[in-house]
Amino acid sequence: MAEVQLEHCFIRVSDIVEYPTELGNGCSLLQRKGLHPYGNTEEELLEVLTESAAMPSSLELCLESSRCRKFYDLYNEGHTPFSEKDPIRLLEYQGRYWASEGKHRVCMAKRLGVEKIDAHVYHSKKDIESLLPYEGEPGHFVFSYSFILGSRKPEDIKGTAGYLWADSPHGLTPGRFSFRGGWLNVSNDTEGELLELFPGLQYRVSVTIEKVGFWKRREKFSVEAEVVIRADHPKTKIWLLDVPAKELPGFLFTGELSLRTVYRFGCWRMKHLSQLLGNCLSMY
Repeated sequence: MAEVQLEHCFIRVSDIVEYPTELGNGCSLLQRKGLHPYGNTEEELLEVLTESAAMPSSLELCLESSRCRKFYDLYNEGHTPFSEKDPIRLLEYQGRYWASEGKHRVCMAKRLGVEKIDAHVYHSKKDIESLLPYEGEPGHFVFSYSFILGSRKPEDIKGTAGYLWADSPHGLTPGRFSFRGGWLNVSNDTEGELLELFPGLQYRVSVTIEKVGFWKRREKFSVEAEVVIRADHPKTKIWLLDVPAKELPGFLFTGELSLRTVYRFGCWRMKHLSQLLGNCLSMY
């Protein structure tokens, strides 16, 4: 984490940009809504926390917890709960804040419309927490490229390769594209069979090999991949990208990748951008 300075100050609650989702087992609201912090995705939790904040009745659910009731009373008395013994800790970047400690207190402050809270702030040199926007629409995505084994000639490398990174919903076994993602390439050949990663997300990879050339016979690999994303897929992280095949390591690689997002859904953050590039370069 790019933390460079600790400061104790009063922070406007409106500058804390989102509701914290790592609330543990003690959130009455999530329990009454049928969600569990360790059994639902971050996307599901953030959606419920954000949407319920606009419903006055949701505050009554929060106050079923004796702990949150105490926070409620102290805020109404003009105090930040337990600021001396257990200060709230925030991460800041360019005037925007995210909760790292004291998440229940931050959640209650946002729900009550508290103007300012007393907190310890870690200032970051770079943005790692901002949410990346959703992109694209669900549908069928096809990628195809070909190359002649061992050739570095530009004319022997054609087409576009796909990269998929998708977190399986809680309760399901992580798939081969969880955690780090992977290229839809020869190493992930499904022999053309459409496989389901989880309900709403399928993929297939088909590889064909043929001999080319008259005097010097060489192998030409043709790779076709398809990803099917349904509109009713689970609320989890899905990121699908493409890149010109010539830029892949092992071909005419120049050290850079022209990655283009064709579909992105879920709570992807700025820190995932650098992680993504590292994954792509190390996994081909």
